[in-house]
Amino acid sequence: MNKITYLVSTLLITSSSLFAQGEVDALRFSREGLYGTARAMSMGGAFGALGGDLSALTINPAGIGIYRSSEVAGTFNLSRNRSVVGDRTADKNRFNMDNLGFVGYFPLRNDAIPLINFGFSYNKLKSFDKNISAIGTAKGTLIDYIAKTSTGYDPLLLEMGENLPNPFLDMPWLTVLAYNSWLIDPVEGEEFEYRPVTNEPGPINEIRLRERGYIDNYDFTVGTTLGNVLNLGLALSIKDVSYSLVSDYLEDFDDGGYTLTNWLTTSGAGFSAKFGAIYRPVNELRLGLAYHTPTWYALTETYEAQIDDDMGAYVTDPDYKPAVISSGSFANDYDLKTPGKLVASIATVQGSRFIASLDYELTDYSNMKLSVPSGAFEREEWYDEDNEFIKMDYRAASTIRAGVEYRFTQQFSGRLGYAWMQNPYEKEFRDSGIAAIAGSNTIYRMEGDTHYFTGGLGYRFNRNFFIDMAVVYSSQTDDLYPFPNYYEGETLAVDASPFKLKNSSLKGLITLGYKF
Repeated sequence: MNKITYLVSTLLITSSSLFAQGEVDALRFSREGLYGTARAMSMGGAFGALGGDLSALTINPAGIGIYRSSEVAGTFNLSRNRSVVGDRTADKNRFNMDNLGFVGYFPLRNDAIPLINFGFSYNKLKSFDKNISAIGTAKGTLIDYIAKTSTGYDPLLLEMGENLPNPFLDMPWLTVLAYNSWLIDPVEGEEFEYRPVTNEPGPINEIRLRERGYIDNYDFTVGTTLGNVLNLGLALSIKDVSYSLVSDYLEDFDDGGYTLTNWLTTSGAGFSAKFGAIYRPVNELRLGLAYHTPTWYALTETYEAQIDDDMGAYVTDPDYKPAVISSGSFANDYDLKTPGKLVASIATVQGSRFIASLDYELTDYSNMKLSVPSGAFEREEWYDEDNEFIKMDYRAASTIRAGVEYRFTQQFSGRLGYAWMQNPYEKEFRDSGIAAIAGSNTIYRMEGDTHYFTGGLGYRFNRNFFIDMAVVYSSQTDDLYPFPNYYEGETLAVDASPFKLKNSSLKGLITLGYKF
């Protein structure tokens, strides 16, 4: 069964569609960016086989066995994130600390196991800080989409009132909001079918998004070297998630319009582990292999939505008045398992002058899984359809990181790098534009491949104190959907007309470190 047929046959009957988690949310907290110290970032993040850097420990914990002294270091980041849709540009600037860590070197004076090192590192894996603004002329409308997806729901169960049950507890939020705002009406003579209040073509549609938040990672690492040939490492990781979204979607017709607003916050924590090895068959060659287990998150989400409408020119009911229909605030706990990662690396170190490094990372996003918290047996099937969509819609995606370093003098080094992150979507899913959204926030992005171009300099003042600087430019083009496409069979019945969203980021990083 293909995705279009499966979605149409299940989306209207699944209970999980009443809540705010779905495949889009699962990807949001599973996909990471390029992160780390200025030295690592200037070399495209390609440190899986090199070690000797706090970022290297996050990629391959065996890198801690390279250290022959203790070290403390921190990285500051000044960045500008830009989103461009047509002639609309939105910027977000930020300054904070992206990396901080410590490595303790403990020699054992043993030929077989000459040392054991311990380390702690903090890295900001992802920043959600972004503003997006888009405006255009719609082919299909959101109220067309809501009317189509509301088939089968009894209008008596959608009504809001002081003496009536709260319909937001049991009915789809989009249907409840649109019905009580007079945006959709029951079709006379048809049981539980709806029509949009107007079929006026070509309204102006506008998207405004404000995202904030982060995914922070804390690694506790231990490692050693066997005969100075094979390094082994283990890291236990704790991740901290904070995310907030305010979204507005507006449709402006000739004689009226409405705005759908959503508020969403997500917070929680997760844990995972990493295992790694670095093998050095000769002094000039290093081979690395690491495995990152899935991260098991426990998350709490709060969400609220409203429609502010002024559609009196199209509503025939004499009781109609422009109003704001609000859901009130709701909360839900859920668990998320992200996919694991496999990282293979190779590097060459030519004396004290030249380093070249390459990492290949594979992540299978079809292994993401949503679930209810442990013990919630009465709800354990809530996310079955969402997990089926995840398996169908996502694929294994590759990341390639490459970098070089040349030491001009004993104190001064120059570096260049590049990284490419492949999008995680199956082609049919990306082309169809029918993400299984949950809740009432219909806006979502189909992310494109991400390209990073990096460079930087390093200076060693003496054997103890050093400074590294990096500049990182990234670009990514997404499809920004105001709502999913809607198909009747294989025919596109409601065209969401996605915007082309061009994302770019420019970062300047400085790492200060001290060896002792």
